[in-house]
Amino acid sequence: MKVLVTGATGYAGFYAAIALRQAGHHVYGLVRDNNKPRAKDLQRYEIELAIGNIKQPETYRKYLENSDVLIHAMMDFQAPQEADLKLFETLRQVAQATPRKRLFIYTTGCSIYGKRPERVMDETTPANPEHKLAYRMDMEQELFAMPILDCHKVVLRPGFMYGLDGHSSVSATWFGMGEQGKAIYRGDREKGWSWVHISDLAEAYVRVAESGAAIDGEIFCVADEQRPKCVAVMQACLKAAGYKGAIEFAPPQEDDLTSVWFDQNEFITSRKAYRLLGWSPRHTGIVDEIETYYAAWKASQSSNGKV
Repeated sequence: MKVLVTGATGYAGFYAAIALRQAGHHVYGLVRDNNKPRAKDLQRYEIELAIGNIKQPETYRKYLENSDVLIHAMMDFQAPQEADLKLFETLRQVAQATPRKRLFIYTTGCSIYGKRPERVMDETTPANPEHKLAYRMDMEQELFAMPILDCHKVVLRPGFMYGLDGHSSVSATWFGMGEQGKAIYRGDREKGWSWVHISDLAEAYVRVAESGAAIDGEIFCVADEQRPKCVAVMQACLKAAGYKGAIEFAPPQEDDLTSVWFDQNEFITSRKAYRLLGWSPRHTGIVDEIETYYAAWKASQSSNGKV
């Protein structure tokens, strides 16, 4: 198959693109700057770069026309709804003009629910309408409702990602705090999140891409079944980074989106992914091998000239 991955230099998109190529597929990675080190890394992994911008369909339309699978693995923080709707409409137009069987894998996340009474959420749990990210669940439904010729649609809702280079993960932020010698935890001390190793998430993308029409219209939560409190994960990250001081506890802060958007339990179960995709995490959890994850993050920082 030919696969177009948006956000190919991001965390999820980068490793999804590599996994799909290693599974034998031809992969186009949509990037805005082909001179960035991460774009060069994609080329080393045999990913064909598609230079473009998600908000400028003319820059990537030819790749979309030539693709069997579209994986949307990014969020435009400036105008997320407008950017996604433009992508939806572009896919609709391309499908009309160049008919072929296509699959669209749309990525949201475990953070779309907001504060809910359920301890563990699944694909049927509604979002708290007051949550700042609840609109992303609405976007899922916008996609499913849009008539796109010969196009199957699937949604992945990953947990918090970790592992390998760490890239934009919260765990990487906490490793960095440990090295800088100042640790601040913001928000509810009782909250916890579901996590997924980035390699396990990449495998989920491959399984969905290769599943065909059988899972059309499905939503899958993708995370391991470990459900640690955030404080415990932060403490493990700090310890791995050699931090020996105390943690300062503080309320959420508006310029710290993590502390505002994710200040609640975000536990999900992946039973449906196991049942329909045969997917289950190969990594046991972020805390179990935290020294390994810190070492991988540290090595990636050194290779990028950051330390």
